[in-house]
Amino acid sequence: MPVSLDALIDQLKTGATASEVYGVVAPSNRSRATVEKVLDEAVEVLATEGVSGLSFRALARRCDMRLSNLQYYFATQDALLTAVTRHASAARLEELRARGALTLPDLRERFHAYLDFCMDRARTPRAQAIASGLKDLAQRLDGPAKHFGAACQFHIHILEEMVAAFSSDLPAQTVTHKAVMIAGLVDTVGPMCGMAYAPPEGLREAILTQASDIAGATAGL
Repeated sequence: MPVSLDALIDQLKTGATASEVYGVVAPSNRSRATVEKVLDEAVEVLATEGVSGLSFRALARRCDMRLSNLQYYFATQDALLTAVTRHASAARLEELRARGALTLPDLRERFHAYLDFCMDRARTPRAQAIASGLKDLAQRLDGPAKHFGAACQFHIHILEEMVAAFSSDLPAQTVTHKAVMIAGLVDTVGPMCGMAYAPPEGLREAILTQASDIAGATAGL
């Protein structure tokens, strides 16, 4: 059974033991604050420089830490990049929770509000840069792939639930296909051809219309 939004955020932000934050051992308040600071800075690097900027030395300089102190918390590059993935993924999900889109009682309003949130994120250069970096990491490393994949599966599940609610007689495979197609449509709001490309006017509205048609949200209107 898919996890809830709250449960997934908790999973990303904690670890196997109570002394972990984002999977990193940090038993004291001071150490937890240090880990949070490092990961905040790492996400900023991901947003401005990409994955290539996430070296231990560069991050240690940015955080004004000794390299040995940084490596005390993150023993390997994979451990650092996995924690960054968990931190950035949790932050996006917390934004979704704060928006309240998934708590709207009316199904169509909830569907549109959720797509609005996703399209707002997709068209924001900073958010798009972070998402691109996470996708890159998830293609190459098992740790990032596991946690980024869990976040992506959650978003697909949200769409599956709404598609199934609009059309209760659809086979499960068709519901999943529709959910994945809608997720792909939403991604096209972002700078798919780079920052020099200006999306055509009205693209957002067109995507919302197409997504509604695919989901069956326009039936009976």
